Amino acid sequence: MQPIIICFSSNPADQKCLGKAGGSISFTACGLPVFRFDNRLQYERYIRLKKNGDVHDES
Repeated sequence: MQPIIICFSSNPADQKCLGKAGGSISFTACGLPVFRFDNRLQYERYIRLKKNGDVHDES
């Protein structure tokens, strides 16, 4: 199964959603950062978290 790769976002809320969904920040062959999901379930969870604004600081 191919990973799902989307454009990198420098928005801290997007990065928190990425982490909660199980995704990671990766790099293209030319060194550009991207968001990477190992499967569709992770990607769909990321989209759901973003849509619901379900990100809370844990500090």
